[in-house]
Amino acid sequence: MNKHFYAFGSICRGEIDRSSDIDLLACITGPNSDIDTAKFSVYQHERLRSLWAEGNPFAWHLHLESRLLFSSDGVDFIESLGIPAAYKAGEEDCEKFARLFSESLGQLSVTRVNATFNLSCMFLGTRNFATCYSLWRGHPVFSRNSPLLIDTPLSVDTEVLDVLTRARVLSTRGIGNALSDEEVMIARRSVPAIQAWMAQLLAEVRG
Repeated sequence: MNKHFYAFGSICRGEIDRSSDIDLLACITGPNSDIDTAKFSVYQHERLRSLWAEGNPFAWHLHLESRLLFSSDGVDFIESLGIPAAYKAGEEDCEKFARLFSESLGQLSVTRVNATFNLSCMFLGTRNFATCYSLWRGHPVFSRNSPLLIDTPLSVDTEVLDVLTRARVLSTRGIGNALSDEEVMIARRSVPAIQAWMAQLLAEVRG
């Protein structure tokens, strides 16, 4: 069975800090019982070919930012797939992540219980919205700071994205100090600016 192992994500962008994990990909054909799925994202070769044909954002992410670590047959499988098909789901994906942001904000507005989780989802909605917009524009940015780095950046203090990012790390990895009430309010005060920015970019994507 051919195996191809890759690193991707923040380590390949040089964005590593104390809260970063190491994203590893295993490309295989057949059973994966000997690969630790807690450490690797495991994809069948054929599934990756399908993602390439779809122009899926993950295909573009791997195409632009993965690095080969090991190949059992001497072939760089991802390189052999060439350039992914054009990304065509910009409107659908941007709407999906704008909806995630709004729904998570709604939960946060109802109760402070699970505030960190809801802020984490607001971060995910904001970051992925920006990434999908950047892909639609043809200038993909996969950074965790993509809202500040795309062609039409989000105009908020960097402290806002720092709070949302910390919420994401706390929620998914349990790393860091709990958010204070003031930090939660910093994030909440930024909501009108984020929503206006999303509305502006959605209008552009919808044409």
